[in-house]
Amino acid sequence: MTDLAKSSFELNEHMLRLIAQEFDIQKIVRHFAQAIEGKKLEEIENIADEIFTCYGADWIRKSLQLGEEYPDRTYEVLKEGIDTTEGNLWFPLLPQRFLEIAYLSTQGLEFLPVIENNPRRLVYKIENCQMYQAVKTECGAQIANILPCRHACLGAVRTLFDDLDFSDVLIGMEAFQHKDGACQFAVSRA
Repeated sequence: MTDLAKSSFELNEHMLRLIAQEFDIQKIVRHFAQAIEGKKLEEIENIADEIFTCYGADWIRKSLQLGEEYPDRTYEVLKEGIDTTEGNLWFPLLPQRFLEIAYLSTQGLEFLPVIENNPRRLVYKIENCQMYQAVKTECGAQIANILPCRHACLGAVRTLFDDLDFSDVLIGMEAFQHKDGACQFAVSRA
């Protein structure tokens, strides 16, 4: 790693492009649309769970992998802070970093809108979700409004905490794109 890369506080653009290419939203939504073609609404939920949960798990694992391979100064400072506080800042700061990498690479966001970030809870929201919009365009509003894409986000968060060996959390949704104009995800320490 060069001194220039280590001194930058910005996420590596090459890393973000690699994730965006591998986890292209249009591609996964087309795959989902083909898989549900001719299926009953009851069957669609199971198909959505399978396809999008797998996508979410792979997406966050790639974000973890590349986040470690392309560290920046922010990550170095974050790790120093965690070490200095004997791990007390681990939650929510470390998981938030990898969620930021994942979402910034695929959603076209400049930052991840974090609502809460404290030792008990990490809450973030996704407005104007590109995946939701793609499902709506490709499959129609009725399918989009059952939020099949939520499985990608929930699968990513569950996988993130499992892979970081932090199972003492409760993960859920507090807002929904079709009702509230945004999906809001909450991770609380149990």
